[in-house]
Amino acid sequence: MEGPTYVALSAQVALQKQLDVVANNIANVNTTGYKGDRELFQSYVEQLAVPGGAVSFVQDRATYIDRQEGAISKTGNPWDVAMKGDGFFGVSSGGGLLYTRDGHLQIGQDGTLLSAGGLPVVGPDKQPIQVPTDASNPEIKADGSISVVVNGAAQEIGQIGMFRPTDPLAMRKSGNSLFSAPPNGMLPIESGDQGASIVQGAVEGSTVQPIAEIANLTELSRAYDRLQTLISDDNDREQKMIQTLGQPA
Repeated sequence: MEGPTYVALSAQVALQKQLDVVANNIANVNTTGYKGDRELFQSYVEQLAVPGGAVSFVQDRATYIDRQEGAISKTGNPWDVAMKGDGFFGVSSGGGLLYTRDGHLQIGQDGTLLSAGGLPVVGPDKQPIQVPTDASNPEIKADGSISVVVNGAAQEIGQIGMFRPTDPLAMRKSGNSLFSAPPNGMLPIESGDQGASIVQGAVEGSTVQPIAEIANLTELSRAYDRLQTLISDDNDREQKMIQTLGQPA
């Protein structure tokens, strides 16, 4: 197998990874709070003692998260919240805190405020928030403060915690629109911070642009097919060369 085939195979491997990423993005075009993935590639050059001196391969460097803000849509549900800015909601899991932008909140049977996936939503102190069983008319302010009406009187019951990553590139996806961060990788956002706020009665949509992703998927598929044709042609050339050289003079 010669240089052109190796180069084409390296490009195919990279394209296959990119196809998987784009297909996953398309599958989550309607997922609340979903952040699309992007691929980062670079050229890897291997020096050779042949005419030309080098062969350039494709190297898959990393998959990174698209951090742009998704469109915010009104739902009319008072327990739905959307995050504006660079913050995340904190939720408690068995292995510690995870983070999300999915603001479809719900009330558990024991009155715990839960995420769409059923995990307790925490406050700035990283403790779960309890909602009285007879609470009504919830009001959630931009800083996450929650007030409800209990027995005809307004009562503040807690504050939804907003957290900001110290290094956004260190965050990793954990499935179901959840993210993990290294220890001390997330800091509570203080009230009055202009970089993040909560909108009640709304949710943030996916950052995936379906038309752009479908067009990208089509182009990637065509590029993959072109490389496959190149590899097949190169293999045919080698076979013909072997057959020709193998014939007796």
